[in-house]
Amino acid sequence: MYFIVFVIIVSGGILMKKTLLAGMMAAAASVMMPGMAWAEAVTADVPMGSVYYDYVDKLSGMGYIDALPDGARPYSRMQMAKWVLQAEKNAKSKPMPAYLADELASMRQAFGAEIAVLKGRSDQEDVALREASVQLASYGSDQASYKESKKDVQPNAHWQPFGQGTKGYDYADGFNAVAKAEVSGNIGHKTAVSLTPRLSWNDDDDLELKLEEGYVKTKTGIVEYLAGCQALRYGQGKTGTLVLDDTMKPMTMVQAHLEDDMPVRGFFRFLGKQNYHVFYGQLEGDREDRVAKGHTDYDHAGLLGLRADFTPSDAFTFGLMRVSMLGGDGNALSKSDWRHWVTGHNSEAEGDRWNDIAGGDFRMRLPGVQFYGEVYGEDAGGLQPTERGYRFGTYLPQLTRDGSWDMTLEYASTNPFWYKHQKYQNGWTYSDAIIGDAMGNNARKYYLGVNHYLPGENQIGAYFMRTQMDRGTANHPDVYEAALTGRLKLQDHFFLDGSLGLAKIDHADYTDRTDRNVFATATARWQY
Repeated sequence: MYFIVFVIIVSGGILMKKTLLAGMMAAAASVMMPGMAWAEAVTADVPMGSVYYDYVDKLSGMGYIDALPDGARPYSRMQMAKWVLQAEKNAKSKPMPAYLADELASMRQAFGAEIAVLKGRSDQEDVALREASVQLASYGSDQASYKESKKDVQPNAHWQPFGQGTKGYDYADGFNAVAKAEVSGNIGHKTAVSLTPRLSWNDDDDLELKLEEGYVKTKTGIVEYLAGCQALRYGQGKTGTLVLDDTMKPMTMVQAHLEDDMPVRGFFRFLGKQNYHVFYGQLEGDREDRVAKGHTDYDHAGLLGLRADFTPSDAFTFGLMRVSMLGGDGNALSKSDWRHWVTGHNSEAEGDRWNDIAGGDFRMRLPGVQFYGEVYGEDAGGLQPTERGYRFGTYLPQLTRDGSWDMTLEYASTNPFWYKHQKYQNGWTYSDAIIGDAMGNNARKYYLGVNHYLPGENQIGAYFMRTQMDRGTANHPDVYEAALTGRLKLQDHFFLDGSLGLAKIDHADYTDRTDRNVFATATARWQY
């Protein structure tokens, strides 16, 4: 029922009005009970790309986690610990397959300190090394990266086959070596820190040491605050998310959200549990230099995001979101502009003062299957975004009785206006990467993925994906991508992850050329 109501409302545009999310954020305090502000410890977040997200998805698909996780990632270490306890409790009445029990045992060990706090221990774990990895990659390509659009046409960005979720790292043609280390922990009860340095080297003799992620997190009452550089992934997609994805370089920003889901009270109690996220970051300082000749853009433009997540029942969760690109050097918003932004009134065409994407995403669980989707719209002036993008998927967690085989099917589509804008003519980009789904505008994506789980945290998988990019353009790129993936636990805390992929790109870079790429990785990973 909730799914039907949600789809009808979103497709009708009522919930996509620009005023809704701002109003929800302002009204959140009125639907929370005063007594809910209990002292929960602040913990660092689990970085996007961690294997534990796969474990949570599998536990949820198999029914060992009570309520569906929402679409606002990353999740905190404390949230992961709560799911471990839920799964252990549910496993007492529902025997757990061996492969899944091994994954759960790994999570219990990884989040043991947080579990101890939930059971009454007062002190928090000190700052420590959580994970270290070394990846060796061979990227045999006719071209290392490709343009999102033809010359002098926005968005001004690039993409790579097999490049999803790379947090801004671009593989060079030939050999690549990437080493990472995640260090996180607590400084007192109300402060957590996290640092992830990354050292990379390739055949072009490019040696780079940089901080991939780094932030400080604290709280006041029931609200947590974060300042620093962090990869976010808001939405429900398997192969990407339409608005905010972790393929781009993590952006430096400030964030605020509730420390835990809270029940909705009063008239709107049918919405179940609620959480809210707000973030603000600044885009790069050389956007004006990156823009094509004759186009416009503004250095240090802001990216402001508002998100509300609701879980009406254990089997259904949905999120509403609005993200705005606004301001920048020489393009400051006046008081009148801000009033119009709050009420959702924007000008048409050249008078458009900010670039908005707004809409919603959902996930629904039925016996043996999950359905998920995203419906978002680019602004087109006025109250309601009309240029829509879609993503719909089906997750089958139990192709076999024990769930050792599962499958995901996904379709995504954007229209010709997606990620474009009259004023910010670099488009919906940050540091030459799409902020959302790298498939870009006027694109279609088809995905089929299958995984097989084995005891001992071992896993094999395969997927096929086709992406038709910039379909309204002559000689538009048509990308075929297939890969085998695997995970092998060599001993306690030590894993070997690998992949072997093939890609064919018809009309590479909008030419008559057909490129063929081979991508192979081997990653040694230590979990502490």
